[in-house]
Amino acid sequence: MYLHELKIWNFRKYGIKGNDFATADSGVTVEFQDGVNVLIGENNSGKTTIVDAIRLVLKTQSQDFFQVEDKDFHQTESGYRTTELKIECTFKGFSHHDAAHFLEWIGFDNKEREGEQQEYILKVWLCAKRKNNSVIQYTRAGLDSDGTYLEGEARELLKVVYLKPLRDALAEMTHGSQSRLAQILKSHPIFISKNDETGIKEKHELEKKYKKLKDEVDDFFKDEKEDGSTITQTLKKFLEEFLLKSDKKDAVIQLTGTELTDILKQLDLVLEENKSGLGSLNLLFIAAELLLHQECKQGLKLTLIEELEAHLHPQYQLRLIDFIVKQKKEYGQFILTTHSTTLASQIKLNNLIICQGNNVFPMKEGYTGLDPSDYRFLERFLDTTKANLFFARGIILVEGESENLLIPTIAKLINRPLNEYGVSIVNVGNKAYRRYAKIYIRKGEPQFSIKVSIISDMDIPVLESYIGLKDAPEILKINNKVIDELRTIVGECVDLNYIPEYFTSKASFLDFINANKKVKPFPQSKPSISKMLNIYYEKRYKESLTDEILKNLREEKELELKKEWINYTNINLFLAKNWTLEYEIAKSKLYKELIKAFRIAKFEKYNPERALDIEIYGSFSNEINKDYAEDNLSSQDTYDIFSPINNGLVSKVAVAQHLSELLLMENNQDRIVEILNNDPNLKYIVDAICHVTEPLTN
Repeated sequence: MYLHELKIWNFRKYGIKGNDFATADSGVTVEFQDGVNVLIGENNSGKTTIVDAIRLVLKTQSQDFFQVEDKDFHQTESGYRTTELKIECTFKGFSHHDAAHFLEWIGFDNKEREGEQQEYILKVWLCAKRKNNSVIQYTRAGLDSDGTYLEGEARELLKVVYLKPLRDALAEMTHGSQSRLAQILKSHPIFISKNDETGIKEKHELEKKYKKLKDEVDDFFKDEKEDGSTITQTLKKFLEEFLLKSDKKDAVIQLTGTELTDILKQLDLVLEENKSGLGSLNLLFIAAELLLHQECKQGLKLTLIEELEAHLHPQYQLRLIDFIVKQKKEYGQFILTTHSTTLASQIKLNNLIICQGNNVFPMKEGYTGLDPSDYRFLERFLDTTKANLFFARGIILVEGESENLLIPTIAKLINRPLNEYGVSIVNVGNKAYRRYAKIYIRKGEPQFSIKVSIISDMDIPVLESYIGLKDAPEILKINNKVIDELRTIVGECVDLNYIPEYFTSKASFLDFINANKKVKPFPQSKPSISKMLNIYYEKRYKESLTDEILKNLREEKELELKKEWINYTNINLFLAKNWTLEYEIAKSKLYKELIKAFRIAKFEKYNPERALDIEIYGSFSNEINKDYAEDNLSSQDTYDIFSPINNGLVSKVAVAQHLSELLLMENNQDRIVEILNNDPNLKYIVDAICHVTEPLTN
């Protein structure tokens, strides 16, 4: 059995959907799966509220005192604190053996599934009311609205293991009356008491061994032949001096307790003789808690762990989560919370539940806009850096390091610093932004309110880039008609989903075909598929390349790409107007700053031993002002500025880094801000920033 669903009415941040509590829908519904469930999200997103709701209904094996308090009742936007709350847990996945323990309350799922048997279902809920400055609460179970009280063995079988955040593992595993170790050991089958044939409780083997030790220790302090007796005699003399003659009492030093519970409370769990760090102790603590689940043969096996990463460095985190995922059947169900990008990047997307606003969003298949291939892709490439997107209030997806470096600087200059708005930049590389953006598309309600900006290059080179080629380029434009014609040749042997908008040579056309083959080699045919493709390219009408054609291609591409996101208010695509970010800057009024950044990067590349100083910066500024005295640049001038950067004469990342520094250290900041706010070539960057922060005001 496992916890399938949690519903919450008026508990903490979650209210109700409706006006009348008696008929209202729950403020939030969380669906869990058997195995591993990971709640992720920023601070105060509801992760702890969900865990505490489960604890209140089911209670914990550690017998923590935990009840509904006045502040647990939901407070509305107007400041009114509600007077009623309800938390409901639904369980599924019962074996017949488990179901037998809950016969009084269990029923069948009413949903009919073709070819499947009806499955057992159990609902347990807690209700609480505020009345006369006190809180009255009760727990019931059943399938009707009234239910009956859940007590006895059934109540015990629903208790969960709970590991709190910032736990003191050392205190939990140390001897004492509140020792968690003693509670764990006492519940273990090895220490469950047994009766002999006559029904009398048998002494446990540990009790027998402890009795021998106790007798020896007690004798050491009693027997006059032992050194310990001198201490006892001295204590007695002191007492005789302190007490009245009528209050005569004896003093003994001894091991206390002979029953198993007393013995277990005296035990410590240690990793080694030397003192261990918090991380190692936390792992030991978790290992001790899992002892119960390993031996448990009946009832709910559910472990709640808040902030799994507490006191654990990334490698320990990965080892632990890997163990939990691999051993899930033996140790039951886990519900974890985390702030760790390390964990978020390593756990399968299917196991994640994003907490955002007043909603929760399971990321498993069927709930998102992701295709099965997207899940497989993200499991391969969603690293620790990219996992930031799960904890952000806004996302900017970019395709390269240049954007990654420059956009935070531009945002700061236009007074929209990303860190103040909780916005994360995620560099997804190439054209993978679709897969990442679809994380925030839901197939049903509720929808994500997190805003996503996608910044992408136009990737249609300007005409100047073709000048000097041996043959004037002719282009084969790709449209639906061309794609249909190609399908009649290649059938399903080639993936044409990501075919470019045009080809400027037969070589590039055939390269695309070869790179996107689904079968290698092509099936035999007469004429061969390869020959038919060659003939097709030769005979298909092609146009001479002009600025007008390139402009039309850009407009068509922009319409086509933006059409995919037009129905999503939270996701927007922002395209470069002409080509790439570097080209847009070269075409903008910031071109001199770009030239300077390029020359600094080039100087640094060929003079790595020399430090950059004011004199070098000044000399570059003077040269640029002399070379570009006029502000009216031709298209060829723009391309000449951009070309050495695009051709890799120096690192694009180095240029972006130096440009970022130059923009921030520029003496005339007002000029830079004026350009950023008004230059049409940079508008797409500014608009993308404003989409995930807030609009600019005039």
